[in-house]
Amino acid sequence: MKGKRVSKVTSLSGVNGLVMGILSLSAACATLADGHAGLDYAPSARTGPFRVLGPGEVGSGRPAPFAMDDSHALFRDASVLDADDDPTTFGVIGYFAGNVAVSADAPPDRIVAFEAIDGRSFAVTGAEVLQPSLDWEAGTVGAPSVARRDGETWLFYASAGGVGLAKSADGQSFTKEPLPVVAEGVVPWGQGVPRSPGGVFLPDGSLRLFFEIDTASGPAIGELRSTDGVTWQPVGSGPALRLGTGLDANGVASPDARVRVSEEGRPILDVYYTAIGATGGHTVGLASRFLDAKSVDGPLVKSSSSMLTPSPKLSIREPCVVRFATFSLLFATENASKTSGDPAVIVGVAPALAIIPPALPL
Repeated sequence: MKGKRVSKVTSLSGVNGLVMGILSLSAACATLADGHAGLDYAPSARTGPFRVLGPGEVGSGRPAPFAMDDSHALFRDASVLDADDDPTTFGVIGYFAGNVAVSADAPPDRIVAFEAIDGRSFAVTGAEVLQPSLDWEAGTVGAPSVARRDGETWLFYASAGGVGLAKSADGQSFTKEPLPVVAEGVVPWGQGVPRSPGGVFLPDGSLRLFFEIDTASGPAIGELRSTDGVTWQPVGSGPALRLGTGLDANGVASPDARVRVSEEGRPILDVYYTAIGATGGHTVGLASRFLDAKSVDGPLVKSSSSMLTPSPKLSIREPCVVRFATFSLLFATENASKTSGDPAVIVGVAPALAIIPPALPL
């Protein structure tokens, strides 16, 4: 089925070196936008930390730092793909979960794709690409995670019965797997239904899927491996990420996995995630590992620095990072304001002083 058009009303060797590379991103902070922490000094990498975009840096009539703020459809939880896999151009397609004329507490009931020619200013109309249609979905589809292989778009999504998978040749017409590909009981240490998937293809063509799941000590992140996206095996005997003693002392959630290449040519897996602090405040965390033969299933090394730290009242969550040749963009869901629980999607950039293309359309 071709996408339905919808309108907007208003995505342990070498560990010491990796740790040093992550920790070198620390910087002093200053206040930007509505309670956001930004950087006084630009970091040296596109990995983070990020500053939120300011006035004039987002187009399509949206006030910065919002890439999407829709009080009608309540779009949230963006997963964003480079439209042509060319890091020197800026076109992207973003997949957002939403629902129409329903409260923010209601589960999302559709996934809609929007295009942006400058990497962040999404068009005011989008194509509806997924709705709940299967019994196990129980009326909800959300938390999209998209990845591309050989020109085909793979869309993992959260539903009532677990994680689903749909595939598309054109990024709009998707065909679903009939059953959840990851369901309750996928790991012995988890409790309940896995949610908030983060899928990624490794350089060898295999798949990794990170997901949030409850445990006796709070939300944790698990990791699975697969060659076909349907049959999965756990990586390790416990969580890939669990609560720590710093930024994520109360839990970890909503992973987004990305592969990059170091300056020495070594592939690195980055997992951005929601870090839940001891007092309940949310920040964006980062954990990484090398992907060579000795480390591909090894531990993820956490950064002690936040990648983005807004006001705790904004409850930042569901991060997604897209890398271009000279900068990266971070998308994340927040409360629309400190007094509103409606979701909105904000956008940030790293390095903080990166030159980004003009906001389009103006």
